[in-house]
Amino acid sequence: MQAVRAPWTSASFLVYTGALTVLAAAVWLDSILSDRYKAAAFAGWAALVFACAAACAFAFRRAGRPLLAGLFAFVSVALFAVLVGALEDWWGWLSHDSPLHGFHWGLLLLEVLTLAAALWALRRFHHPLLVLAATGVGWYFVTDVLSSGGNWSAWVSILFGLCLLPLAVSANRVYGFWLHVVSGLTIGGGLLWFWHKTDWNFVLIALVGLAYVFFGGATRRSSWTVLGAAGLFLTTVHFVDKWFGSVNFFVFFFGLGEEPKHDWARPLGFVVLGFVFVALGIVLRRREREPATPG
Repeated sequence: MQAVRAPWTSASFLVYTGALTVLAAAVWLDSILSDRYKAAAFAGWAALVFACAAACAFAFRRAGRPLLAGLFAFVSVALFAVLVGALEDWWGWLSHDSPLHGFHWGLLLLEVLTLAAALWALRRFHHPLLVLAATGVGWYFVTDVLSSGGNWSAWVSILFGLCLLPLAVSANRVYGFWLHVVSGLTIGGGLLWFWHKTDWNFVLIALVGLAYVFFGGATRRSSWTVLGAAGLFLTTVHFVDKWFGSVNFFVFFFGLGEEPKHDWARPLGFVVLGFVFVALGIVLRRREREPATPG
């Protein structure tokens, strides 16, 4: 199926920003309504909010505006999840336990229905953001079924990302973007769960970050490079914080917080990181220019 692809322009920025602002405002409105009304009444309000978003999606589709139609389809999927949750709460099916704790069929039903809605919307509207919705809900469903939080959820997340990676590589570049993003986030997030306490943990995070950077360069998928750079940044923050003093924006810009051990060394640490990024960029650029070796 042909994916809807919008080049990065002022117009596309504004419509993306507008649709996502509508989504945030609609969820905020649902939150206010849930506090103000009882379960049955809130289910009705949630249905109305969802119906308005879905009507916008189909109206834009009929008007021949596939980008806007797909964006509001994405908004509708999120609001559909709110509606299903409201109905389950009304019927007494919804668990209010912490996420990924225990087996609750009501939550699993909510996840399955949201996943089905995202896949249906993707088939109908062909917008790449719906791939993000489907893959994200799919990860949550698998993790919820197979784990109950903690280390096991981290292992399931890593395995989910590894299983998703071949699909991401084989998918077309437009849809594959979000598959790569979710794969990178679930693998990296699981590893960060295990490796976030000791110095050696952050050395490993830096090595994984470098692997991400070079994998992103080899596959021409910049999402991996961005996530890899984030790993290198976290490692730098850890060691600068440990050796030279607290790293936060209040200390940098307002002079608040604890007195640093070596005030001058904190920015110098990030100067080094900046040159590391530059060097990696040069290496990747040279690799891109190398002619392919005949097979």
